[in-house]
Amino acid sequence: MPLLPQGTSHEETILAQSVHIEEDSSSSSKPDESRASIASLWKRKRTRDHLVAYWLYSFVIICIDEAFPLFCMSKGGGLGISEASIGKILSASGLIFASLQYIIYTAIVDRWGVYPTLKTGSLVSTLLVLAVPLSVPMNAIAAPGRVSTSAFVFLCVTMATIRIFSMTFQSTLAIATNVTVPATHRATMNGLSMLGGSFAKGIGPAFAGLLVSCSLSSGIVDPRWGGFLIFGVIGGLGIAV
Repeated sequence: MPLLPQGTSHEETILAQSVHIEEDSSSSSKPDESRASIASLWKRKRTRDHLVAYWLYSFVIICIDEAFPLFCMSKGGGLGISEASIGKILSASGLIFASLQYIIYTAIVDRWGVYPTLKTGSLVSTLLVLAVPLSVPMNAIAAPGRVSTSAFVFLCVTMATIRIFSMTFQSTLAIATNVTVPATHRATMNGLSMLGGSFAKGIGPAFAGLLVSCSLSSGIVDPRWGGFLIFGVIGGLGIAV
Protein backbone atom coordinates (compact mmCIF):
# COMPACT_ATOMS: atom_id res chain seq x y z
CA MET A 1 0.00 0.00 0.00
CA PRO A 2 1.66 3.29 -1.03
CA LEU A 3 2.23 5.80 1.72
CA LEU A 4 -0.02 8.85 1.63
CA PRO A 5 1.21 12.35 2.50
CA GLN A 6 0.47 13.74 5.94
CA GLY A 7 -2.74 15.73 6.12
CA THR A 8 -4.49 13.76 3.35
CA SER A 9 -8.26 13.99 3.77
CA HIS A 10 -10.39 10.97 4.59
CA GLU A 11 -12.04 10.97 1.17
CA GLU A 12 -8.68 11.15 -0.64
CA THR A 13 -7.36 8.32 1.52
CA ILE A 14 -10.28 6.03 0.68
CA LEU A 15 -10.06 6.93 -3.02
CA ALA A 16 -6.32 6.30 -3.23
CA GLN A 17 -6.60 2.99 -1.41
CA SER A 18 -9.58 1.90 -3.49
CA VAL A 19 -7.80 2.69 -6.77
CA HIS A 20 -4.76 0.76 -5.60
CA ILE A 21 -6.87 -2.27 -4.62
CA GLU A 22 -8.82 -2.13 -7.89
CA GLU A 23 -5.65 -2.00 -9.97
CA ASP A 24 -4.30 -5.05 -8.18
CA SER A 25 -7.54 -7.01 -8.53
CA SER A 26 -8.15 -6.12 -12.17
CA SER A 27 -4.63 -7.03 -13.20
CA SER A 28 -4.76 -10.41 -11.49
CA SER A 29 -8.32 -11.55 -12.29
CA LYS A 30 -9.25 -13.02 -15.65
CA PRO A 31 -12.99 -13.90 -15.62
CA ASP A 32 -15.18 -12.64 -18.46
CA GLU A 33 -16.08 -9.05 -17.59
CA SER A 34 -18.64 -8.60 -20.36
CA ARG A 35 -21.59 -9.87 -18.31
CA ALA A 36 -22.05 -10.11 -14.58
CA SER A 37 -23.56 -13.25 -13.07
CA ILE A 38 -23.42 -15.02 -9.74
CA ALA A 39 -21.16 -17.67 -11.27
CA SER A 40 -18.73 -15.12 -12.71
CA LEU A 41 -18.59 -13.21 -9.44
CA TRP A 42 -18.04 -16.38 -7.45
CA LYS A 43 -15.04 -17.26 -9.63
CA ARG A 44 -13.24 -14.20 -8.33
CA LYS A 45 -11.42 -15.37 -5.22
CA ARG A 46 -11.04 -11.88 -3.75
CA THR A 47 -14.71 -11.10 -4.30
CA ARG A 48 -15.76 -14.46 -2.88
CA ASP A 49 -13.62 -14.01 0.23
CA HIS A 50 -15.03 -10.55 0.87
CA LEU A 51 -18.62 -11.72 0.42
CA VAL A 52 -18.20 -14.68 2.77
CA ALA A 53 -16.62 -12.41 5.39
CA TYR A 54 -19.58 -10.05 5.14
CA TRP A 55 -22.11 -12.86 5.44
CA LEU A 56 -20.41 -14.45 8.44
CA TYR A 57 -19.99 -11.13 10.20
CA SER A 58 -23.65 -10.25 9.55
CA PHE A 59 -24.57 -13.50 11.28
CA VAL A 60 -22.36 -12.64 14.28
CA ILE A 61 -23.74 -9.11 14.66
CA ILE A 62 -27.38 -10.20 14.55
CA CYS A 63 -26.57 -12.87 17.15
CA ILE A 64 -25.16 -10.18 19.44
CA ASP A 65 -28.22 -7.98 18.92
CA GLU A 66 -30.56 -10.88 19.75
CA ALA A 67 -28.60 -12.46 22.60
CA PHE A 68 -27.90 -9.27 24.55
CA PRO A 69 -31.49 -8.36 25.58
CA LEU A 70 -32.26 -12.02 26.34
CA PHE A 71 -29.20 -12.17 28.57
CA CYS A 72 -30.23 -8.94 30.28
CA MET A 73 -33.75 -10.21 31.02
CA SER A 74 -32.74 -13.68 32.23
CA LYS A 75 -32.89 -14.06 36.01
CA GLY A 76 -30.91 -17.29 35.96
CA GLY A 77 -27.36 -16.45 34.95
CA GLY A 78 -28.20 -13.12 33.34
CA LEU A 79 -28.76 -9.66 34.76
CA GLY A 80 -32.46 -10.09 35.50
CA ILE A 81 -33.25 -6.45 34.75
CA SER A 82 -36.45 -4.92 33.46
CA GLU A 83 -37.29 -3.97 29.88
CA ALA A 84 -37.08 -0.30 30.88
CA SER A 85 -33.51 -0.72 32.10
CA ILE A 86 -32.55 -2.54 28.91
CA GLY A 87 -34.05 0.30 26.89
CA LYS A 88 -31.99 2.85 28.81
CA ILE A 89 -28.79 0.89 28.16
CA LEU A 90 -29.51 0.61 24.45
CA SER A 91 -30.51 4.26 24.19
CA ALA A 92 -27.39 5.50 25.96
CA SER A 93 -25.11 3.23 23.94
CA GLY A 94 -26.82 4.42 20.76
CA LEU A 95 -26.17 8.04 21.71
CA ILE A 96 -22.47 7.31 22.26
CA PHE A 97 -22.35 5.44 18.97
CA ALA A 98 -23.97 8.26 17.02
CA SER A 99 -21.64 10.84 18.57
CA LEU A 100 -18.32 9.05 18.03
CA GLN A 101 -18.66 6.55 15.19
CA TYR A 102 -17.69 8.88 12.32
CA ILE A 103 -14.76 10.41 14.22
CA ILE A 104 -13.32 7.02 15.15
CA TYR A 105 -13.99 5.48 11.74
CA THR A 106 -12.26 8.22 9.77
CA ALA A 107 -9.32 8.35 12.17
CA ILE A 108 -8.68 4.61 11.89
CA VAL A 109 -9.01 4.46 8.09
CA ASP A 110 -6.82 7.53 7.57
CA ARG A 111 -4.12 6.16 9.85
CA TRP A 112 -4.04 2.46 8.99
CA GLY A 113 -5.72 1.93 5.62
CA VAL A 114 -8.43 -0.43 4.45
CA TYR A 115 -7.35 -3.93 5.41
CA PRO A 116 -5.78 -3.13 8.81
CA THR A 117 -9.04 -1.31 9.57
CA LEU A 118 -11.01 -4.45 8.68
CA LYS A 119 -8.94 -6.54 11.07
CA THR A 120 -9.20 -3.95 13.83
CA GLY A 121 -12.96 -3.57 13.47
CA SER A 122 -13.58 -7.31 13.49
CA LEU A 123 -11.28 -8.11 16.42
CA VAL A 124 -12.29 -5.22 18.69
CA SER A 125 -16.04 -5.67 18.16
CA THR A 126 -15.94 -9.43 18.74
CA LEU A 127 -13.41 -9.51 21.58
CA LEU A 128 -15.45 -6.97 23.54
CA VAL A 129 -18.44 -9.30 23.36
CA LEU A 130 -16.56 -11.63 25.70
CA ALA A 131 -16.66 -8.94 28.39
CA VAL A 132 -20.45 -8.58 28.53
CA PRO A 133 -20.97 -11.29 31.24
CA LEU A 134 -18.66 -9.32 33.56
CA SER A 135 -21.64 -7.03 34.14
CA VAL A 136 -23.34 -9.71 36.27
CA PRO A 137 -21.14 -9.30 39.38
CA MET A 138 -21.25 -5.54 38.88
CA ASN A 139 -25.03 -5.67 39.15
CA ALA A 140 -25.12 -7.85 42.26
CA ILE A 141 -25.75 -4.84 44.52
CA ALA A 142 -28.73 -3.58 42.53
CA ALA A 143 -32.36 -4.08 43.54
CA PRO A 144 -34.30 -6.78 41.66
CA GLY A 145 -35.12 -5.65 38.15
CA ARG A 146 -32.81 -2.64 38.37
CA VAL A 147 -29.35 -2.04 36.97
CA SER A 148 -26.51 -0.66 39.07
CA THR A 149 -24.63 2.46 37.99
CA SER A 150 -21.40 0.55 37.41
CA ALA A 151 -23.11 -2.12 35.29
CA PHE A 152 -25.03 0.54 33.38
CA VAL A 153 -21.91 2.54 32.47
CA PHE A 154 -19.96 -0.62 31.65
CA LEU A 155 -22.64 -1.98 29.32
CA CYS A 156 -23.27 1.37 27.64
CA VAL A 157 -19.60 1.84 26.83
CA THR A 158 -19.11 -1.80 25.82
CA MET A 159 -22.14 -1.99 23.52
CA ALA A 160 -21.37 1.42 21.98
CA THR A 161 -17.80 0.36 21.25
CA ILE A 162 -18.97 -2.91 19.74
CA ARG A 163 -21.33 -1.01 17.44
CA ILE A 164 -18.70 1.57 16.47
CA PHE A 165 -16.17 -1.06 15.45
CA SER A 166 -18.75 -3.30 13.79
CA MET A 167 -19.83 -0.33 11.68
CA THR A 168 -16.17 0.35 10.92
CA PHE A 169 -15.73 -3.22 9.71
CA GLN A 170 -18.88 -3.29 7.59
CA SER A 171 -18.34 0.12 5.97
CA THR A 172 -14.72 -0.61 5.11
CA LEU A 173 -15.59 -4.08 3.85
CA ALA A 174 -18.19 -2.57 1.51
CA ILE A 175 -15.51 -0.33 0.00
CA ALA A 176 -13.02 -3.18 -0.32
CA THR A 177 -15.59 -5.52 -1.88
CA ASN A 178 -16.75 -3.04 -4.50
CA VAL A 179 -13.26 -2.54 -5.87
CA THR A 180 -12.71 -6.27 -6.41
CA VAL A 181 -15.04 -6.21 -9.42
CA PRO A 182 -15.37 -3.94 -12.48
CA ALA A 183 -17.73 -1.01 -12.09
CA THR A 184 -20.25 -2.67 -14.42
CA HIS A 185 -20.49 -5.69 -12.09
CA ARG A 186 -21.01 -3.84 -8.84
CA ALA A 187 -24.80 -3.77 -8.91
CA THR A 188 -24.97 -7.55 -9.30
CA MET A 189 -22.28 -8.05 -6.68
CA ASN A 190 -24.08 -5.83 -4.17
CA GLY A 191 -27.31 -7.69 -4.82
CA LEU A 192 -25.56 -10.99 -4.11
CA SER A 193 -23.99 -9.48 -1.01
CA MET A 194 -27.38 -8.36 0.34
CA LEU A 195 -28.95 -11.72 -0.50
CA GLY A 196 -26.39 -13.64 1.53
CA GLY A 197 -26.45 -11.07 4.30
CA SER A 198 -30.23 -11.28 4.57
CA PHE A 199 -30.07 -15.05 4.84
CA ALA A 200 -27.42 -14.82 7.57
CA LYS A 201 -29.51 -12.26 9.46
CA GLY A 202 -32.53 -14.52 9.11
CA ILE A 203 -30.96 -17.56 10.77
CA GLY A 204 -29.02 -15.54 13.36
CA PRO A 205 -31.95 -14.91 15.74
CA ALA A 206 -32.88 -18.60 15.78
CA PHE A 207 -29.30 -19.56 16.60
CA ALA A 208 -28.98 -16.89 19.29
CA GLY A 209 -32.28 -17.85 20.91
CA LEU A 210 -31.33 -21.52 21.01
CA LEU A 211 -27.89 -20.69 22.38
CA VAL A 212 -29.32 -18.52 25.17
CA SER A 213 -31.97 -21.04 26.16
CA CYS A 214 -29.47 -23.92 26.25
CA SER A 215 -26.96 -21.87 28.22
CA LEU A 216 -29.25 -20.28 30.83
CA SER A 217 -32.36 -22.38 31.31
CA SER A 218 -31.83 -25.91 29.99
CA GLY A 219 -30.09 -27.29 33.06
CA ILE A 220 -27.29 -28.63 30.88
CA VAL A 221 -25.00 -25.71 31.70
CA ASP A 222 -24.54 -24.07 35.09
CA PRO A 223 -26.34 -20.71 34.68
CA ARG A 224 -23.46 -18.97 36.44
CA TRP A 225 -21.31 -19.79 33.42
CA GLY A 226 -24.07 -19.56 30.84
CA GLY A 227 -23.35 -15.94 29.95
CA PHE A 228 -19.71 -16.72 29.28
CA LEU A 229 -20.75 -19.61 27.06
CA ILE A 230 -23.20 -17.45 25.09
CA PHE A 231 -20.83 -14.62 24.35
CA GLY A 232 -17.82 -16.91 24.13
CA VAL A 233 -19.43 -18.80 21.25
CA ILE A 234 -20.55 -15.63 19.49
CA GLY A 235 -17.19 -13.95 20.05
CA GLY A 236 -15.37 -17.03 18.78
CA LEU A 237 -17.38 -16.96 15.57
CA GLY A 238 -16.54 -13.29 15.14
CA ILE A 239 -12.83 -13.85 15.68
CA ALA A 240 -12.93 -16.60 13.04
CA VAL A 241 -14.11 -14.04 10.48
